[in-house]
Amino acid sequence: MKHENGSGEATVKDFSNGADGSKEVTVSYTFEYDVLETTTEMSEKFAPADLINLANARLKSTANSGARQKAIAPYAQDPNSPAAIRESMIKDAMKLGKTKEQATAFVDSLMAS
Repeated sequence: MKHENGSGEATVKDFSNGADGSKEVTVSYTFEYDVLETTTEMSEKFAPADLINLANARLKSTANSGARQKAIAPYAQDPNSPAAIRESMIKDAMKLGKTKEQATAFVDSLMAS
């Protein structure tokens, strides 16, 4: 078994220090986890019933995800619609370091011209 480090980011509404939650902040975090390399290590960590439950949960989740995608497909936004293009442009501007407000103002000014 080996240990690995991971990291992630979560964007949350900021209610810290009495803030009203109108601002979103991106919080970075790190974590450590074990990586199992053999079935022996797996059987030491998990009981057989746990593995069956895990496998069944995975199968159910996969089936649910597929059925959900199929069910909501008729309601999906056309990726070529002006609203979808605007949303994509805002996300791209945010990737370049703009805040959501700056990105929205920038994209709206481009679309208005």
